[in-house]
Amino acid sequence: MTFDDELKHAFEALTARLQTELERQIDAAKAELAAVAPPPPPPPPPKEEEPAPSASGAEADERLVEGIRSIDNARSLSEILDALASAAARDASRVAVLLTSGGEWRAWRTSGFDQEPDVATLAAVAADASHDSRGRVRLPLAISGETVGALYAEDGRVTALEILVRHAARCLESMTAFKTARALARQDQHPGDETGSDEEVSARRYARLLVSEIKLYHEAEVVAGRRERDLMSRLGGEITRARVLY
Repeated sequence: MTFDDELKHAFEALTARLQTELERQIDAAKAELAAVAPPPPPPPPPKEEEPAPSASGAEADERLVEGIRSIDNARSLSEILDALASAAARDASRVAVLLTSGGEWRAWRTSGFDQEPDVATLAAVAADASHDSRGRVRLPLAISGETVGALYAEDGRVTALEILVRHAARCLESMTAFKTARALARQDQHPGDETGSDEEVSARRYARLLVSEIKLYHEAEVVAGRRERDLMSRLGGEITRARVLY
């Protein structure tokens, strides 16, 4: 088997493992969020504590920065959702973080409503993604392209809310990817029986390491190359470098 064949085989095997484990971790993340009971809604703040509608741009930007920091400081999937809800509530009059699984929607946390809203009503309103005349907006929350929830808000700055949702989604995705990598690392610590001499086994493992490095630092090119079947033209230089190292 030539090096190119070995590299291609190792790359395809690694990609398949990564995809399988990532899908498993996404399902696990959704199950974890579904299993954790949402926290009780906080009492509505006194009217005098509500943000003044005439807040300056600097104050609004500071709220956004604080929201991003709070999401960054979250250490679990549920903490990320809580931080998103709290940050959005500082910028909108009404907020609801919704989760979806198996076509069913449920409210994770709401803020600003006079009474706990009906989940079905929230889901129906959230299905309208446009920012309408009533100041409503629904922004999807996705992990690896799969929608797992949404942020519903009223009378908020759409741009700021989009930034918060996108950042929360990336944090959810990163945490899920970290769990995927950790699971794969545990598998590699106890691999199945590999045939061949010690040198051959070490060579195959090193080839997989080189392939994983290419995928890590050139993910977009790898995805496009697999789709268009032109990996060599896109990553020829990196593959040549891997061949030299191998």
